[in-house]
Amino acid sequence: MDLSRIKIFNVRYEGYADGSIKFFSDLIQDLTGYSMEEFNEGKVTWTGIIHPEDLTSAKEAFKAGLKGDKTYEREYRIITKDSGIKWILELSQIICDENGKIKTISGILLDTTYQKKMELEEQRHKRLEGKYLNFLLDKEEFGLRVDKIKEIIQMVDITAIPDSLDYVKGVINLRGKVIPVVDLGLKLGLGNQDGDNNRCIIVTEMPGGNGRLAGIIADSVLDISFVQGHEIDDAVQEHLHADYIFGLAKTDRGVRILLDIDRTLIPEEIIPQGGLENSIPENERNSSH
Repeated sequence: MDLSRIKIFNVRYEGYADGSIKFFSDLIQDLTGYSMEEFNEGKVTWTGIIHPEDLTSAKEAFKAGLKGDKTYEREYRIITKDSGIKWILELSQIICDENGKIKTISGILLDTTYQKKMELEEQRHKRLEGKYLNFLLDKEEFGLRVDKIKEIIQMVDITAIPDSLDYVKGVINLRGKVIPVVDLGLKLGLGNQDGDNNRCIIVTEMPGGNGRLAGIIADSVLDISFVQGHEIDDAVQEHLHADYIFGLAKTDRGVRILLDIDRTLIPEEIIPQGGLENSIPENERNSSH
């Protein structure tokens, strides 16, 4: 750990069981934006600025310390006065009276925001990096994680599903298993390349973890490449396809759009209410590709 990046706010304080806290140094304002007086006069409490999502775990850590050796360590986020977020590592000791009741709580507060950002960034790198199948849609390059892909097949006849969404082209019988096929270009609002002889179907897992498969139509498949996590920019909120992707990766061919298949293939939108089997005419159900 880079100790030079840790800000230690060694502020002496007295905390109480009701969540109120009394500080004895103006350094607390550097950490929280709130003045020592605002805390000491009860205008703001420490538990009041702990992030709501972290409040339960923070309280549990305190309870565990109270039942144990009267010391505890807990990490949580606080919301600063200017609505910023900081990560805090708190090392505290509970001081009780002769009857075992809490008198005060004292300790130190460490601002570990920098370390937490680095930790989350490393986790992001590990989550995003891996092998990607690269393919084209209307001359744009997309990437799909290889571990999501089952196989790639040539274009085959697709049986249309009545009253389905326009980008749901229909279903195919893949070795006895009926799977829906999505025209990804149509879903993303790209051009239609129906006449391209290089088109293929990428068979991939659908979200939900129950083994359901779906096919997505690609204009052509390029290659497979390994993408390092640090090469992926996941700040895609303003991107045209932001709802369906989790990052962009620069390549020697340009920018590759990394597809989040779990947000792209929504079973409720693709699978008809009557089920897939009933969408194929009876005389076609025994044929397979």
